[in-house]
Amino acid sequence: MNDQQPSEATVIEGAVEVAPTTSGGTSAIVLRSDQQEFDHKQVTTLALLSPRLAQAPRGHLAMFFHYCVRTGLDPFARQIYMIGRKNWKAADDPNEPEQTWTIQTGIDGFRTVAHRAAKAAGEVISYEDTVYYDSEGQALDVWLSQANPTAVKVTVLRGPARFPLIARWDEFAPTYFDAKQGGYVVAKMWRKMPAHMLRKVAEAGALRMAAPQDLSGVYVDEEMEQADAEAVAGVADDAARRLREAAGLEAGGQAEEAAAGQDSSDAAVSEDRPAPKRRARVAKPKPESQPGQEAESGQSPPARKRAAPRKRATSDKQRPAS
Repeated sequence: MNDQQPSEATVIEGAVEVAPTTSGGTSAIVLRSDQQEFDHKQVTTLALLSPRLAQAPRGHLAMFFHYCVRTGLDPFARQIYMIGRKNWKAADDPNEPEQTWTIQTGIDGFRTVAHRAAKAAGEVISYEDTVYYDSEGQALDVWLSQANPTAVKVTVLRGPARFPLIARWDEFAPTYFDAKQGGYVVAKMWRKMPAHMLRKVAEAGALRMAAPQDLSGVYVDEEMEQADAEAVAGVADDAARRLREAAGLEAGGQAEEAAAGQDSSDAAVSEDRPAPKRRARVAKPKPESQPGQEAESGQSPPARKRAAPRKRATSDKQRPAS
């Protein structure tokens, strides 16, 4: 990546502007108008904030740089960041990437971008009252219950247009497996502030509809927590399935059938392989299952059968002597 700096750097609007260095210039990590991607120093600094970012492909870093410039948010102040998640589907599908990358920000960053976009168009962002829904579908202006709301509705106004969005609890609330309780539980912050967390999800979706050119492809943290929970659950389910297959406990004996099919396919591939000994062992009991064939062929009976009459005859001779 480009690590050269011009003699006169212009700071991009919205980017961080740190105190001047001892040489009198701007900070070495500030985004400049002549840049097309992050330079080496900037990537190194971002990797300190998010260690997994150092493994990001160059194309994803270029996309992240584009979103930083487009939104005007500062990545070094963590107003916007790119999160890498392990893709559990890659274990079964070689076409799947090892990691997936998502550009995220907080709700404050969403508000900043939406208000800036509306102001540039000569419009104003405003809100209608938030509506909370209980389990029976009743609408409430204020949520006072200790339980979680079933849904939250947030309506963003931009000029004369309305942008309402309803976020459902069962669609966004993240759950994790708790070994102590032996089951899945809702994440801590969602248990502590259920109405507040769900409201942020609804507001982010409404703001994205109000400013699609500036916020499309960007998500707030609360929207992606469900994806994190699904990834963790997917990894756990995949590991459990593999253990069941290895133990032959898959429903309907599918693992045993798959193993048998694999053996037959291996035999078909290696044509020069001699006949397996297992087949010869299976063929041996066939003459013993038909005893009439031994008399017709004149074969002598086995030694075990002749030894039994000798013992009986000897015992009969000894009885009169006693």
